[in-house]
Amino acid sequence: MKILRLLTVLVIAALTFAACDDTTEGIGGSITNKIDNINISNSAFNVTTKSIVADSVLSRNNTGLIGKMKDPETGNYVKGDYMTQLSVLPTFSVDTLDYIKQANNGSIEADSCYLLVSYNASYGDTIAPMKVTAYEMTKPMAEDKEYYSNYDAFKEGWVNENNQHWSSNYNLSNTSDVKNFKIYLNKEYKNKKDGKTYKNYGSYIMQTYAEHPEYFKTNFKFLHNVCPGFYIKNVGGTGNMAKIWNTELIFYWTRKKTIKAKDGVTDSTAVSIGYNRFDGTEEVLQLNKIENDTENLEQLARQENCTYLKSPAGIFTEVTLPIEDIMKGHEKDTLNTATISFPRLNNENEDNPYNFATPSTILMVQKDSLQSFFEKSKLADNRTSYTASYSSTGTYKNAYTFQNIANLVSAMYKNKGKGENWNKVVLVPVNVITTTQGYTTVISKINHDMSLASTRLKRGVITTDSNGKETSPIQIKVIYSKFKEE
Repeated sequence: MKILRLLTVLVIAALTFAACDDTTEGIGGSITNKIDNINISNSAFNVTTKSIVADSVLSRNNTGLIGKMKDPETGNYVKGDYMTQLSVLPTFSVDTLDYIKQANNGSIEADSCYLLVSYNASYGDTIAPMKVTAYEMTKPMAEDKEYYSNYDAFKEGWVNENNQHWSSNYNLSNTSDVKNFKIYLNKEYKNKKDGKTYKNYGSYIMQTYAEHPEYFKTNFKFLHNVCPGFYIKNVGGTGNMAKIWNTELIFYWTRKKTIKAKDGVTDSTAVSIGYNRFDGTEEVLQLNKIENDTENLEQLARQENCTYLKSPAGIFTEVTLPIEDIMKGHEKDTLNTATISFPRLNNENEDNPYNFATPSTILMVQKDSLQSFFEKSKLADNRTSYTASYSSTGTYKNAYTFQNIANLVSAMYKNKGKGENWNKVVLVPVNVITTTQGYTTVISKINHDMSLASTRLKRGVITTDSNGKETSPIQIKVIYSKFKEE
């Protein structure tokens, strides 16, 4: 009998999950009298929501943002800078140094050196003129520490305004498939450790390699003895931002080789150009620094007709779930499904080409677990944390819908009263990374969404309708099942 009851509940859960919207009226009559006298009931409960300013988010990703622009919908200014370290392969080597010396009167020199900043997405007006400055870091930022998007590299001493730096003007109007801009490091470089002056930054790298090749064997040695990284800062221009996927340090050199002739008379000289590069990779740090207009965000968060989801590091939506109301009188029942949808409000000018995108995926996580979720690199477990994608079509169109958070409701009820946030969750824009295992696609990583995204949601506020009944634009719909008393 116990096995039969368990199977029955599982069948009901599957059926009710598929019919948890507004089609539950006939479920009880079609099942209950046939399978072990089970009662099915459904109800809806009002939910309240509000906006909360994020302040900062964990800056753990392999992309950067550079630039500054204004959200046309909300008027909020957002600015992005980033820090990048560079990785070195243990097999790194510079071409035959003797040939390079021959081309440079006995000296090891780079002809040219630059940072190649490559991006895979841009926002705003691509022809807007921008200016960026690359600062050499004073010291490498440690990998055993967590950094948030409001970190201050200058205040913390990782970089100084007086450090060697290079500036560049650019725009994002690339028409080719390869989108990038360059920051040239060709002016004279003075090593801060020994005061030695080099023709350019590339010459410094090459001569350091010639004297200390052991510095180029590991990332740690390279970062602490050669190049601690660069801080890329927006210093001028408003109107666009670029999403950086890679930053490379590239230096070119000329080599000259004398080719001896067999007759000893007609020797020839071969001249060619070569280059070396270092990339920002997952093995080293890349950290975003995000600045929002805090006063503007606080004003947006106080709006009473809506809540916001804004990234990067902008505004989240806090949800208070009516856990006690849901469980009252149903303490011994089975909570089969609990569905909640958060409708989106369209922009006032939906056709503006410069509107920030609607966040594609959001995370629902318990408020007190928000910080640890990202710091511990957790994944949504469908028990206390869930993800939902924005849907523009279907039953719940123009909304984010969590189809079944019954496990969360039950877990919260068990922790009733344990802390002031025991019945609260937060909705957060996230970037979900997936991998394929055989024929299955699984989530491998969840990070804060660091792209420019923004949307308004209907706010859950409890009011009284014309019949004196309390109602809210946001409701959680639940379905219970229980065995009849024998």
